[in-house]
Amino acid sequence: MAAETMSSSIPTTTATIANAPSANLNDPANVRRWLQTYHPKQLALLDNFEISLRLGRFSSRGDNKAAATSSSASSAHQTYQYGRERRLITTRTVELLRAIIGPTRWKTAAQLLTLLRGLGNELHAAGGYREPAIGNMVRRIMYAVRDE
Repeated sequence: MAAETMSSSIPTTTATIANAPSANLNDPANVRRWLQTYHPKQLALLDNFEISLRLGRFSSRGDNKAAATSSSASSAHQTYQYGRERRLITTRTVELLRAIIGPTRWKTAAQLLTLLRGLGNELHAAGGYREPAIGNMVRRIMYAVRDE
């Protein structure tokens, strides 16, 4: 009798593993685990972007502090640099999302939106709270997916 219960539980476990990709992709908190299991190259891209964001590699503010003076021209130069940084971060964010979403496979638009929401949460946690352009780009792409 114990052998019958063990054999009946094995197919249930196998069915759960077979449905794991769709089950994991239904929750934005599990996006990192889903990428690690099914798309490790895309996870590496995400990790590299997060490290660059945390280390401030998209920022050139530290380089210009020594050269800046207290005149109004320097404040205009800093504003221009800030705009340049924002464009760089926006471009890199879109390139990252394109590189991650392109090769991944999903079955429904809801799964794609969950993937985007999870990626947005990951980027925000990595330091995107300092840069609103990252969240804006993720929201714009989600709007485009909903519109289609």
